[in-house]
Amino acid sequence: MRCLLLSKLIISITLIIFNQIISSNYALFIDTKAIFIGDKLYCLDLTQFFYVDLAGISLDTDELVKQSKWIDLTNIKPKPDNLGFRNPIPSGNKIMFLDEFAGNFYVNAFDTTLKKWEINQYVNNVQQPKLFIPFTNWISDEKTGKSYLTQTLLNEKVLIFDTINMVLNISASVPKIFSEKYPSGGFLNSYDKYVQVLIPNGQILFIGGIINNINLSMDSLLVYDTINDIWQILNTTGKAPEARTDHTAVSTSDGRVIVFGGVSKQSTPALPHLSILNISKTPYEWLTPIVENPIGAFSGHTSVMVNNYMISAFGKNESNKDPSLSEDFYKLNVSDPLKYKWSLLAKYNYRDNSPKTTQTAFVGNNSFAPSETEVSAVANSSFNEDVSRTRLAVIIIFVIIILICILILFYYYKKKQNNKESSSSNETKNI
Repeated sequence: MRCLLLSKLIISITLIIFNQIISSNYALFIDTKAIFIGDKLYCLDLTQFFYVDLAGISLDTDELVKQSKWIDLTNIKPKPDNLGFRNPIPSGNKIMFLDEFAGNFYVNAFDTTLKKWEINQYVNNVQQPKLFIPFTNWISDEKTGKSYLTQTLLNEKVLIFDTINMVLNISASVPKIFSEKYPSGGFLNSYDKYVQVLIPNGQILFIGGIINNINLSMDSLLVYDTINDIWQILNTTGKAPEARTDHTAVSTSDGRVIVFGGVSKQSTPALPHLSILNISKTPYEWLTPIVENPIGAFSGHTSVMVNNYMISAFGKNESNKDPSLSEDFYKLNVSDPLKYKWSLLAKYNYRDNSPKTTQTAFVGNNSFAPSETEVSAVANSSFNEDVSRTRLAVIIIFVIIILICILILFYYYKKKQNNKESSSSNETKNI
């Protein structure tokens, strides 16, 4: 029985890691995370860290962000040796990354005011989590300073990180109600590729995604109550959007959740491209709004709320005949709950790559133009080397994990066979 449970755990974790490694090749280009702090939009992925300075930019006009406003932070030293797959945690004027080594937790934080890294800050973990696989995104509550991480395996508890007091805790509950509704058929239940959004009443909504390799319908939502530590499934009204992955969701201050993009299956845009969940009344209601100047169906992009605008960037435009990676920023005016309007916010100017004396310009093809700056730039060749090294590293890690899994299963198999032979030998002697 132990061998069976162990094999299930190994296979489930291996599948999760494999899924993340496969997507990491795309993450180098389309899985960028965006965090808005002050008047700057910070963007980071496996190999790049930069911000777009929105100071002095009026989102209510058609003004485009100039290339000189793209500032590279990738090579600020000293910096953490390995951020890897760690997802960012916004906390005041800092961007944090939680990591674990030998049962001890620590934080690497980037101070956006001082523009420097604070490395290996100790975290007091009140309760030790049984498993720490931080492949999902943290969801943060700016009012309380707490961030929440729901792990992919549904039998694991929620990690709760108090970024103010640097204390890590875990929830008392697990989403048992969800596991019971969607049985795994023998393997450990896993829920992945969903998006989370925190709404004003303290609920975290889980929208879309895949459970046990099946696209999850959006006519009912898994909900975690951060105040009362309770899980529930809420049925919605209205015409639910098509099931999807690789989408985004943001919450407005007046009771709306905006869901944008995603695919129903590989390279097939999920419809509609833009949906609204009205959370100002219960049950929550799905609406399909009027959209002006639609920009198409995106997947693997990032979205963040800035005042009355949702800003979306990067990803892949699935509406094109040959889906291409996007390097542009778009803004969606959400001030009118009945009508939404897209417009361009920032577009790369490949010809404007003149050196800057105090800034590092971010240019096309996801690389940085070298210049004399206070913040070191990354040249094209260096960036390409980083990409190659990262890809090679994740492939090697995956191969090692597979070999370890095979060795563990082989060990238990041989042990079981030896026990059987020993038992048979003893029975023969007794006869």
